[in-house]
Amino acid sequence: MKNPVNVRNRDLTVQSTKTRRNKLLYDWLTETGHMKVMGRTFKNIPHRYVSTAYSVESTTSLPKEEQYKKLLHLGSYNYSGLNGHPLVLKASKEALEKYGVTTSGVRLLNGTTDLHVEFEKRLAKFLCVEDVLTYSSGFSANVSVISALCSEQDVILSDELNHQSIIDGIKLSGAKYIKYKHRDPNSLKGALEGLPYVQRKFIITDGIFSMDGDVVKLDELVLLAEKYNAFIIVDDAHATAAFGPNGRGTPSHFKVEKEIDILTGSLSKGLPGVGGFAAGSKEAIDILRWGSNGYMFSASLPPSVIGGLIAAIDILEKNPDIQDKLHENEKYLREGIQQMGLNVLHSESPIIPIILADRDTALCFADSLHQEGIYVNPVFFPAVSRKLPRLRLNTSAALEKSDLDYTLNALEKVALSILK
Repeated sequence: MKNPVNVRNRDLTVQSTKTRRNKLLYDWLTETGHMKVMGRTFKNIPHRYVSTAYSVESTTSLPKEEQYKKLLHLGSYNYSGLNGHPLVLKASKEALEKYGVTTSGVRLLNGTTDLHVEFEKRLAKFLCVEDVLTYSSGFSANVSVISALCSEQDVILSDELNHQSIIDGIKLSGAKYIKYKHRDPNSLKGALEGLPYVQRKFIITDGIFSMDGDVVKLDELVLLAEKYNAFIIVDDAHATAAFGPNGRGTPSHFKVEKEIDILTGSLSKGLPGVGGFAAGSKEAIDILRWGSNGYMFSASLPPSVIGGLIAAIDILEKNPDIQDKLHENEKYLREGIQQMGLNVLHSESPIIPIILADRDTALCFADSLHQEGIYVNPVFFPAVSRKLPRLRLNTSAALEKSDLDYTLNALEKVALSILK
């Protein structure tokens, strides 16, 4: 007769094994550079909690504070100021009541409603392209598009300051990866000259760079793509509904809409929703519709979000003055900060970075502005270079001149206190 199993000892053995495996996993992760960097950088940094943030004000607290306080919001991506617009909220609520919270399905099965089809047609018209495909996030759009279109036989030439989603998409694709210097057509040209003309080449760039706020020299990239037989993919996440004629983005600004092979972007910045998109020719979008994993294997966007986005496009098309006010606000705020003598990076967008000496100064500056009633985001390594920690201010069409003046006064007060 076999000895009876000691259940208690077996459980202890399993528990011990799990503990040992977890420790081994933790040890391995902490040995990787990424984990070391992220752990050291973010371990003791308090996250701010936002309870309401419809438009230019948010009700926010730091974990160490017991009460929330209202702040003027210069940290969000609400560039067009349409988050919380009455017509957007109305359309979103109507869609919620009609379709429910979710479609409970992916687009290729039961996740497509008439609203999804209508929105993609409306966005395609707005962007002056033939077709559009939506994704669950802007990050997913970039990863899905790049990994679907590019393969190990291809070469990708990517701006050195491109968004992390582009970098992850490149890694997943397996393509050869060449970085060229930031916004430097000559650097890109040098890389292209060494490649076979017949080899598939993809030039990938942000339209507006999220940390610096500067704009790609898209007209020059188009000329290089034509000369060296390359495709162009542009991530216009921070330009859609925030830059170019009536917010139509960088291709429209440079009048090269037809020369861009794929335009990706976000639905949660200038447009007041959530998700991402890919835009281009019908042929290109059809390839992505049947070949990009982020589209095929993710639940579709909630109908309430889509309803609000359709209303937002209506508002933008009928009110070109929204973009005018956005650019007036960014110009006024940028010039005011420059007059204080603060180090503002050259920016041509609603993103205004103020460079500071180190990470601690950026954190202190942001916390002090919090006490003055201003919400801004401190940004530092690994999101940006160790040498260039900063505050990143985002302007909005919803801000009034009095809001901007209040912000400038608070910035000056804090700067005089901290930067002695």
